[in-house]
Amino acid sequence: MHGFAPVGVGCYGARAMPASATADYAARWGYRTLDARRYERRRYGGWIRRLNLRRLEKTLARALSGVAPGALVLDVPCGTGILAPFLAGRGFRVVGTDLSPAMLAVAHEGTEALGHVQADLELPPYSPGTFGAVICTRFLMHLPAESRPRVLRTLAELARGPLVGTVCHPYTLKTFGRSVRRLLGRTAKRSPRLTRSALAAEVAAAGLRLERVIPVMPILSEVWVVVLSVPSGAQLAAPRGGPQ
Repeated sequence: MHGFAPVGVGCYGARAMPASATADYAARWGYRTLDARRYERRRYGGWIRRLNLRRLEKTLARALSGVAPGALVLDVPCGTGILAPFLAGRGFRVVGTDLSPAMLAVAHEGTEALGHVQADLELPPYSPGTFGAVICTRFLMHLPAESRPRVLRTLAELARGPLVGTVCHPYTLKTFGRSVRRLLGRTAKRSPRLTRSALAAEVAAAGLRLERVIPVMPILSEVWVVVLSVPSGAQLAAPRGGPQ
């Protein structure tokens, strides 16, 4: 740690938190023991992937334009800390949180974040309103659809400002190409994607307001950066279909 820790929670290097009753999905288990350096090279190595990361950062900057420099920002799940230099470069004080010890081992080598906490983002160890903003990238599409409203609500409660996340949508050349291959009787990968109406429905189920949907690269990228907020003066509604 470099100076930040929520009260009563184990930080990186301490004993892992006990397992809890949360949604079950492949990424929950697969990312705990993977080779994090290899993952980072495969995900962000090469000039095309680095360009995609720069485009994502540029889009995140637009989404965070209303958050003042100096704000405490939660990056969850932070993975190997790939966004920490970008967030710190915009003047934010960054706290990284992830369930994976392997990811945190790499993230902890960086100096941009105030610290790193090993925790489950479905049961975060922070008080409501702790952060000026919460960033959640490359995670929501791993969740079962019925769990996403509950997780969105949980993360939104941590922020006084926006919850900024990424979701994958079907309005791309890649999705069109896969559809054509299936029409021709060929095998094509099927990946979960959110339409605009499905996204709006999940946000409403979480009791949140969808402020902005910002494409990273229209037609070419399947990633939207979405900006969510708690309606002013409103209590967060219990999401439909999830635990009360």
